Amino acid sequence: MKLSTSSQMKELDAKSIKEFNIPDIVLMENASRGAFELIKKHFGKLEGIKVSVFAGLGNNGGDAMALAKHLYNAGANVLVNLAANPQKLNPSPKINYEILRSMNVEIAIINNVDDINDVFLAHSLIIIDGLFGIGLSRNIEGLFYDIVAKINNSNAYKVSLDIPSGINADTAECLGIAVKADLTVTFALAKPGHFLYPGRDYCGRLEIVDISTPKNLIYEFKPTFSALVKNDFSLEDRPKNSHKGNFGHVAIVGGSIGKSGAVVLSSCASIKSGVGLSSAVIPDCINTAFESLCIEAMSYPVNSKDGFFSKDSFGDMLEFVKDKDVICFGMGLGVFDEGLDLLKGLIDLKKPMVIDADGLNVLSKKPDILKTASAPIILTPHPKEFSRLIGQPTQYVIKNRLNLIKEFAKNYNVILVLKMADTLISDGESIFINTSGNPGLSTGGSGDVLSGIIASFLAQGKEALEAATFGVFLHGFSADLAVKEFGENALLASDVINYLAKAIESFKITAR
Repeated sequence: MKLSTSSQMKELDAKSIKEFNIPDIVLMENASRGAFELIKKHFGKLEGIKVSVFAGLGNNGGDAMALAKHLYNAGANVLVNLAANPQKLNPSPKINYEILRSMNVEIAIINNVDDINDVFLAHSLIIIDGLFGIGLSRNIEGLFYDIVAKINNSNAYKVSLDIPSGINADTAECLGIAVKADLTVTFALAKPGHFLYPGRDYCGRLEIVDISTPKNLIYEFKPTFSALVKNDFSLEDRPKNSHKGNFGHVAIVGGSIGKSGAVVLSSCASIKSGVGLSSAVIPDCINTAFESLCIEAMSYPVNSKDGFFSKDSFGDMLEFVKDKDVICFGMGLGVFDEGLDLLKGLIDLKKPMVIDADGLNVLSKKPDILKTASAPIILTPHPKEFSRLIGQPTQYVIKNRLNLIKEFAKNYNVILVLKMADTLISDGESIFINTSGNPGLSTGGSGDVLSGIIASFLAQGKEALEAATFGVFLHGFSADLAVKEFGENALLASDVINYLAKAIESFKITAR
């Protein structure tokens, strides 16, 4: 799903006005009418319902005043709280203001918080938030802080227009305080702030309204951000005469004493995601455990030392994996002195790779070895692992994640998957925001499962970016199916694997 930043949306609106001769007031009317229809659908009868409308100075306030007109005509008891000087309104909001005056809709000019009719607000069933919209980039303070606090303290159903006031549309940052909406109605295209946290928590239900932005403008628009949604992906049925050799062979390289489960989960996930063959290259000290827990995968045990891979086994390992389609490296590996030598050897094989977990910790000793790669590499760090890769604190990574992942992916020519509640994927040009998944994934082994899924699709022939984006979405989608049975607190990484079959079938073209 294409997303627009605030500046990109303003550019699209400007092109609609200048190149297609659609007046600004028409776009505003379409936006307000779309929001009205959604409110009407939710509440049904609006006659006699008290509605408090909060409007600011800009076009978001104009949308709110246009919506107030429709609500009033539907029989609602509407009070418009205009937190602006009417003489300073832009032309289109000013038109809607004058229409309301002509219709004798009650308008209160809010110069301080005491100007708000607290009794009317307390009895309002609906609150319309049209204070700021997508252009806000500074912290909310003073009067507007107090207004938002009053809105949030109300039990009314809160509808934010475009984005909850106080949320940065591009970064999802809460700018001091923000409206906690039940419904957010956005226009033409959704914004990154609707899907990134913490903004995602403030939006409630998100609806996108068509405001008649010309379809070729939307089609030609090249987004920086996209949201991953189910309709973005599909799978074809396998040919009737296919065999296991058609679907790739992945080598899962990892494991150590106490961490055999990591390679078990990755291997099982790769097989359940459809790879033809999966071989686990593991220290011999965990081979018995592995073979008893993952019977569909093959194992290739090599010499170990103190529970880790022994350096004298590296040649044997590299010889074994050199003809495999994809290498998935790092799950349960542990960190040992010779780990970097092993990673260098694997990269030199010029095979597509997924690097995760302790593989990333090994990589953090010398990230520049990525620049020697001549085959696609997908990295799947969580924020702490990524912080080690770039030598910055974890909180710095979280705050600046959008710029950091894009910059890192571009500089090192990799696909970067930053695992969070709003997992991000970047190829150095674009950023994809995942929308599937739930807090039940906050459990050990979830990342190992994800790596196995991505490696599986890479081995089956998907391009690296598609393997990463679909793998991330499928992982979360499977968890969303599993959580219905097990709940968030009891969800296990293996439960996600067990629901992959059902999840995958739902993406089949024949199932639609």
